[in-house]
Amino acid sequence: MRELPRVNINEDFYLWFNFEEKEEYYATPLYLYNVSRERIKPEDETRLCLNLEKDISKTKSNKKREIIRQPATIYIHYVESIGALLINFLNADFTTYETSYNTFFYAYGYELIKEYVPYQYTKSDSFITDIEFKSIIKDIYDTSSDRLIEWQDNFKKCVDFVYNLNGNEDLKEKNKLSKFIAYTIKDSDFYTYSQGIEIITDNYIDIHNKYHYETLDKLINEIDNKNQELELHNVYTSKNLTNICFTILDQIVRHENLQIKTCLNCGRYFIPTYRQNEIYCDLANVDKSPTCKEKGAGEQYRKNLENNKVQALYRRIYQQKFMTAYRNKESKTIQKEFEQWKKEARDKINKVKKGKLNEDEVYNWLVENK
Repeated sequence: MRELPRVNINEDFYLWFNFEEKEEYYATPLYLYNVSRERIKPEDETRLCLNLEKDISKTKSNKKREIIRQPATIYIHYVESIGALLINFLNADFTTYETSYNTFFYAYGYELIKEYVPYQYTKSDSFITDIEFKSIIKDIYDTSSDRLIEWQDNFKKCVDFVYNLNGNEDLKEKNKLSKFIAYTIKDSDFYTYSQGIEIITDNYIDIHNKYHYETLDKLINEIDNKNQELELHNVYTSKNLTNICFTILDQIVRHENLQIKTCLNCGRYFIPTYRQNEIYCDLANVDKSPTCKEKGAGEQYRKNLENNKVQALYRRIYQQKFMTAYRNKESKTIQKEFEQWKKEARDKINKVKKGKLNEDEVYNWLVENK
């Protein structure tokens, strides 16, 4: 039985999940280039996140600067929100080697596609210059770009089908897991992505040898406090990008409270963080601009203010006209004018809500017809 590596991971890619916390963890032997490693929590040195610091296309090559290889381990690993690797793959821009790096490979490394590269690109030592690194990833991209785009397209088709993102109303109400399994069986290319995955079941041997002298009370407290060395996981490992993406998608479709959607603003795929009815993603942008959720919240706030302004004016004019009609019950002209105004005003308010009229038009109409 294959054992989990307990030292630096220099080969393959390892992935495991924590659905309770909606997190996924991974270990990969990648080089850090324009990337920072940061702790999720200042006091926790075992969980790190990777952030792209600078667009690779805007970085001037330097013959003297060296990039260090930073393999993760099972106990000191990288952490992302659940499904992040798959989402980043679906949204990655594989049109150039720079955009491929900026949107995907900076965080996961090129180990996942090394079988398609006609030579061993990693050096035996831990350092290479950034010129060498750029040359390496360009060669890898040139060799693999067609495959990357094909794989991405195949996964998009499956995700669109399973999560009803392709307008297929006929099977909209079908169970998403059933749809995923049926799609995998049916598609001649997609089913092959399920192959080449190893599942390593963790065991208590190492934990027992290290901790069996501790008291039960201390062990329970350590476990409750999420000591990484006392956690057991099924770890998925593979050399292939498609296998890892398939594993993540397979796990996500098995959890009813996880949905994949497309952002109403940018069109990228995302998994809602808090509510299933979220319409804007909170995905980071390479240019460090505000996320769609931040933009959407600001835009919605602005619209709400404008809608409130229109609604407030409508209610004020309505009350005035209502009191005039109430005091002049005998006047058929006033009653008719009130009913006509009320009908037109409500129609315009409804059109604002549906986006058929803008707020300024309705506000000006109310002012002119008060």
